Amino acid sequence: MKNYFTASEFACKCGCGLNNMNQLFIEDLNTARHLAGIPFVITSGTRCPAHNKRTGGLANSSHVSGLAADIRAKDAQERFKVIQALIQLGFNRIGVSKHFVHVDCDTTKPADVMWTY
Repeated sequence: MKNYFTASEFACKCGCGLNNMNQLFIEDLNTARHLAGIPFVITSGTRCPAHNKRTGGLANSSHVSGLAADIRAKDAQERFKVIQALIQLGFNRIGVSKHFVHVDCDTTKPADVMWTY
């Protein structure tokens, strides 16, 4: 299967260079992207603590530990395809916004949950 992502897509957006993404998580995202059949544009991957705070992220955000990503969803159909592929692959922590879908594999947090922003 093609690798759809580059490491730079997951680096902290503040420019600090932090990229501590979990590689198994990225491999699973790659498979989900393949299943969805549409590009997954990563709007947020790793966040350093300072950038996480500036963006309003929770102190215990899964982004800080490299276990989360936000995927752009420009419309309802794209959002549906992203969520459908994530669930099909077994992801069980999904947050839904009008403009993005959050997914994480943080086992320190409750499983089988979906929330809205």
